[in-house]
Amino acid sequence: MTITIASELEEQVRKRAQAEGLTVQAFVERLIREEDGWVEHVEGPLGESDPEFAEVNAAVREGLAQAERGEARSAQEVFAGLRAKHGISR
Repeated sequence: MTITIASELEEQVRKRAQAEGLTVQAFVERLIREEDGWVEHVEGPLGESDPEFAEVNAAVREGLAQAERGEARSAQEVFAGLRAKHGISR
C-alpha cells in the first residue's frame, strides 16, 4: 500500500521517527494504534451501566450547582491555571 502525503508532513514524520529510533513505517503504525485506542474510548456516549457514569454525573451536577451559586470561573482563568500546573507555555 502506498499513501501520499504533503512533502512537509513527510519530512516531519521522518524526523520524528528518526528521533525516536523508529522506521517511518513503525512510527506511523504506532500512531495509528494509539489513535485507534483513543477512538474506542470516545466513540460512544457514556451509559448508565459504565463504571464511570456515577462519578461523571456527580461532577457535572456539582459543577452546575457551583455555577448557579455564582462560583464559576472564566475559561481564561481555567486554562491559565492548567498551563501553570502542567508547565505549558502559550
